[in-house]
Amino acid sequence: MAIDKTAEYAVENDEFANLDTPITDRPAQSTSTAIQTGWGAASTNTSSGMEFPKEFKFVDGEFQIVKFLDEEGPFAVYKQHFLSQVTTGRRSYVSTGHNDPLITKLGSKPEEKRAFSIANLSAAGGPQRQMLIASPRLYKSLHAAHFSPQGPLTKNYWAISRSGKMAATVYHLNAIKPRDLAEDWGITDINAIEAAVVAMKPFTHADIKEHTVEELEAVANSLL
Repeated sequence: MAIDKTAEYAVENDEFANLDTPITDRPAQSTSTAIQTGWGAASTNTSSGMEFPKEFKFVDGEFQIVKFLDEEGPFAVYKQHFLSQVTTGRRSYVSTGHNDPLITKLGSKPEEKRAFSIANLSAAGGPQRQMLIASPRLYKSLHAAHFSPQGPLTKNYWAISRSGKMAATVYHLNAIKPRDLAEDWGITDINAIEAAVVAMKPFTHADIKEHTVEELEAVANSLL
């Protein structure tokens, strides 16, 4: 095998690693500035079109081949609430920051999220542009891979997988050179795939949908 692999990056104790919230449950767009951009924002955030964005989903125990598209790091850095409501079920809400009614009124603790644009080569029907929404544990693995000798993330293709549950969840990332896709991973027609990937535009923070403070106020009041 000629494959060029990194060590498997694994970080422990992310209790939110297996939360699975559909992208359709994400709230509507607003003009909030709670979402930031880039590796710097992702590292310093201590605790965020016509095409409907599709969110990448791990298949436990299986590798999927992806290409990262964001040259400057995660396109959105934000915090997100997950709340259960009687009428709508489990919903997610992007935090507006210090003036967030879900924090001040309900005491809800939002989770840290970093969003990446990827081309998923393992998607049904061929390469598909998707969002990879990283929990703190997955982000640490991605950050380590980005700054490793195999980085940056946009340099190679990556085989990524997840194993384990809850606190025992482990993420695995292996760097793959384009020349090894066919021999080691059974992915052929590389020229067509790379052309499709080049044509994909990264997402922007505007693609992460938010509620206004007033809307979150109404949600908070309904749950008091």
